Amino acid sequence: MNSKKDMTKPLLKNVLAISHRLFLSSLLTSLTVLAPASVYAKGPACGPLFSAEGSAKSPAIDGSWRKVSADLFMGFRSNAPHYWNWLRSQKSPLLEARGVVSGDPHILNFGDIPLKNGKREYALIDVDDSGVNAPLAGDFLRYFVGNQISGFKVHPKDLYNAYLDGLSGQTMAKPDYLTSVESKSADKFSQRQEKYLDKISQNKKFSGNAPVSSLTTAPKEIQDLYKRSLETFKNLIQDHSILDVGYRIKDSGGSMGLPRFWFLLEKKGQRHVWEFKLETDPASSLFAVQPDALDRFTEVSKVYRPSEKAAGPYGFIQSGNDVFLVRERFDVYFDLDPAKAVSKKDIQDGQEMSLYLANQMGLRHGAQQDGTKLLKSLEKSGSYDSFLNLAKDYANLISQENQ
Repeated sequence: MNSKKDMTKPLLKNVLAISHRLFLSSLLTSLTVLAPASVYAKGPACGPLFSAEGSAKSPAIDGSWRKVSADLFMGFRSNAPHYWNWLRSQKSPLLEARGVVSGDPHILNFGDIPLKNGKREYALIDVDDSGVNAPLAGDFLRYFVGNQISGFKVHPKDLYNAYLDGLSGQTMAKPDYLTSVESKSADKFSQRQEKYLDKISQNKKFSGNAPVSSLTTAPKEIQDLYKRSLETFKNLIQDHSILDVGYRIKDSGGSMGLPRFWFLLEKKGQRHVWEFKLETDPASSLFAVQPDALDRFTEVSKVYRPSEKAAGPYGFIQSGNDVFLVRERFDVYFDLDPAKAVSKKDIQDGQEMSLYLANQMGLRHGAQQDGTKLLKSLEKSGSYDSFLNLAKDYANLISQENQ
């Protein structure tokens, strides 16, 4: 997952360094839904911009719990800001080691990423809430809690030890599920992608199977956002033909309420779908002030993104004072959703991958400057019990909050 190159420079020539404070000021003016940037020094500064129906609304900007009607794991996924805000009040010495964090680690935020060479690599697929100068143990603690309240729950001590092994440089063998996914040939992936595109498009338009709606049905706030961003989008996709455009807003998960635009494109007879997702400040900013979005992305990519060039675009772009994450939509193989686990094999695969991911997080954290300090802290007598108590405290808290 480590990257030795800045992936954004050859990809996005028009990417500019972004000021979080300027970004917040713009959003506050145009959408009146975010807190002023001054809350950075105190805590929360992010939340959903639009409701699932697309109408503007005022989100929680104080780190409060955003209740969802689904199970607790989905509630957990939808509340990374709540977690990092809660973590600020914790005084455990386990949180002293700092570094680059993924921000919202759970099994659905990592997956197989197609590479330009036709291979696949298991890595972080969601950098929205990532950050720097944040507690490394806090990053793992969030992952730990998510696993313990999911259908892929493994023994807590096993999960902890897998992470410690990674911190000490010990790499766990890849589970059979991951080996199978990464061994898929480029031809098989191309065939799979074509089937996916056939499903979501028809006659050079998005079909009814695509999870997007027509822009003509979008509320004014979203149409205005699209209009003022279109030239930036076009500059990036200038060597593609635009066939159709749609928008979507998720009503759950870490990006709930954030509008995103899907472009159905064609280049040399090949179809592509690019997504431009509006970004707010990362959940990690509720714990520590974060750098400009591009600088943050560069640092996070070095630790958590593919070691080889990923296929398709992936990175932050700036349109005026708005920031988007642009990425190509792929029908990847990795699909271990606890909510979809219906067989013993599903659960076994999920549990094995959960342990593997804990180990991978340990490897990425351990390779950082404070990695040795963190390992010594977590190996001390009583550290496991302290860590477990933190996890139980947060799990109990969100269980009450989501009732």
